[in-house]
Amino acid sequence: MRLTEYSHGAGWACKLSQKELAQVLTHFKQQNNSDTSKILVGLDSPDDGGVIDIGNGIRVVQTVDFFTPILDNPFDWGKVAAANALSDIYAMGGTPISSLQLVSWPREDLSFEILSEVLKGGLEIMQSAGCNIIGGHSIDDKEPKYGFAVTGIINDAIYKKRNLQVGDKLFLTKPLGSGIISSAIKKNIASEKAISEVTEVMTTLNDKALEAAKELNANAITDVTGFVLLGHLIEMIGDSEVTVNIYLDNVPVIEHAKEYLNNGVYSSGSKRNFDSAKENIIYSDDQESFVKILSDAQTSGGLLISAPNDNSIDLDDISDRLGLNIWEIGDIVSRYKNKVNIINSKW
Repeated sequence: MRLTEYSHGAGWACKLSQKELAQVLTHFKQQNNSDTSKILVGLDSPDDGGVIDIGNGIRVVQTVDFFTPILDNPFDWGKVAAANALSDIYAMGGTPISSLQLVSWPREDLSFEILSEVLKGGLEIMQSAGCNIIGGHSIDDKEPKYGFAVTGIINDAIYKKRNLQVGDKLFLTKPLGSGIISSAIKKNIASEKAISEVTEVMTTLNDKALEAAKELNANAITDVTGFVLLGHLIEMIGDSEVTVNIYLDNVPVIEHAKEYLNNGVYSSGSKRNFDSAKENIIYSDDQESFVKILSDAQTSGGLLISAPNDNSIDLDDISDRLGLNIWEIGDIVSRYKNKVNIINSKW
């Protein structure tokens, strides 16, 4: 039994593209049947979670994520689903407190013992994050899906994605390539080493990454998931008059991802993301292969952080103390030519 055989895509590669969502949401406005002054982050500005002020200085952040099998090991798939759902809470600057499980299961095709392993994986990650599972919902479905609706509390700053400042540096806390390797897993051509490495990346929480962002005095944060690094960057830029320079030599990539890409492994979801993003970026023909990695649909990716260029901050010290990899991958400059400029090397 291979769980990925029951999925038409690979994790977040199943996500609707930004162009498709834009068509659907064009006429979908923030509802006016309640006190919208309490909504601090809502439909008016796309972000990783919604934030509501419920009074007495308490700000609640909410998000929901679920997807089809991205790994064949059910326990690990459950862990990835939980880590991915929690990531949005961290990206907004929150602390997760409770969650609800979402389950779609083909009862005639997959045993409930397998589902039990999926739930155990989700529980392990939620417990490690100090987030209580307090309920959920399940339905019979032709395709297995699993995920969480998560609620958190924001005690300090709310980190929105649309606050890039000229002069900022851009940081990333996980390597790219999980979508490519997940596609290789679905094709049953991924090596055990590649599977182990991508599982480690996808099951790592972004709580330490949020701590790093705070120490960097972040201006803006998002997490890199289905809209891919380029797609999330374009969302961060929005209508602002800035350009983001990305230095390819600095961008981390999971081992084996480039090899699989060169062998034609690339999901249809990533192709849609590439098509959505390329009109906003400047790159040369010889960079196209790497640009496809920047367009790779990530599941449970790292935090993308925009922070001031402060020479007094020791990035290596932060990384060592938190036990976290942090890569400086770009910088923010005044707008020229297009939203994103792909450069081979900073030096």
